[in-house]
Amino acid sequence: MANWAKLQEQLTGLPVVKRAKHSIHFDKGNGEIVANFSGKPCHYQDTDGLWKPIDTKLLLLPDGFYGSPHSDVKIHKDGRVKAGGYQQKSALVAAKEGVVDGDKIVREFKFGTQYLYMKEDGFRQETVITRPPTTAEAKYLIASESGKLPSKYKRSDITAIDADGAVHEFVNLGQFKKWLDAAAYPVTIDPDFAGGTADGFYYGNHASDYSIARSTASAGSTTNQSDAAVGQRYSTTLGVRVYRSFFLFDTSSIGSDSTVTQANLKIKVMFYETPATHFDIQVVKFNWGGKTVEEIYDGILAGDEDDAILTNTSSGAGTKTSGNLSTAWINKTGTTYYGLRSSRDYSNTSPSVDTNERAGLYFADSSTEAYRPVLTVTYTTGGALLRVNMNAQMQALNGGMHG
Repeated sequence: MANWAKLQEQLTGLPVVKRAKHSIHFDKGNGEIVANFSGKPCHYQDTDGLWKPIDTKLLLLPDGFYGSPHSDVKIHKDGRVKAGGYQQKSALVAAKEGVVDGDKIVREFKFGTQYLYMKEDGFRQETVITRPPTTAEAKYLIASESGKLPSKYKRSDITAIDADGAVHEFVNLGQFKKWLDAAAYPVTIDPDFAGGTADGFYYGNHASDYSIARSTASAGSTTNQSDAAVGQRYSTTLGVRVYRSFFLFDTSSIGSDSTVTQANLKIKVMFYETPATHFDIQVVKFNWGGKTVEEIYDGILAGDEDDAILTNTSSGAGTKTSGNLSTAWINKTGTTYYGLRSSRDYSNTSPSVDTNERAGLYFADSSTEAYRPVLTVTYTTGGALLRVNMNAQMQALNGGMHG
């Protein structure tokens, strides 16, 4: 399950002075506040007006569905998902009744497993299949829908990602089946909806021309992404690919009268395979909000590098904290945007054939809250610190189901 705010309290060990939808602020002492920001919401405002930590653990509701106090999304063991008057379900072939596991329901079926996740701002589904389906089986992988999805949610395109990182965007069953027949298994299919975009990635791809892959976006995702990549690879089967990623944090709770004194980005890095040549993961100051796929892909390459890198891949996998980033880039009354790129991508250095120069990144939709990107900002305010009333904190932590 995910209770990101509670985790930050445990890790930081300081008094809470402010809660907001995407952040939690602590009294560091000597007039300083240190705030941790999440790409996804970490608090919800209850009917009593208090900001309460979001806990996505599934609780049984009177109608047989499962839900969480912060959300109107409801999930059933038979695979049904509801939000307002909307409903979706992937029928699957020979699916068993699901089992509740923290923030998700797990359904086993004939040739795979389906995971139905409660999220902070919506719903995520992952259907993992272990072999190519027959035509009859394939149609049951696509969720049927009824009713209208509430306007506060954004539906992401149905995509499938194979074991080699190839992405297919669903258009029709015929094309989908053809792609599945040639895919590397396992394959993950994800029909989702969420309240907004927190991060994403794009990659350029060409059979052999590095300059085209570097200059033209081919595919990627901007909603409900649990992990992605940054860097480059060249495969005789997949061609040359260049990966760039991007993040955002709502930093408006800092306030215009504050002075930012330090900023650091923390991201969990993994390796699909050890890079053949190591590289810096550069942090880029680039506002990608409202831009097209190509504008985002090109903008990350062209954007100004921040004052520090996230890490060099020679340091290995694990949670990485950047050096001190530009305090001037932090938007105290709005959203702070970042891109990530490889230093070898930036220097226009092509990878060799059949080599990997990429690293994986866990995103805001990771099912493990400790893996999610965190922006930590230290600041001072012009006024006195007002600590959160401890009784209100206890109410927030122990709030029950409603609605």
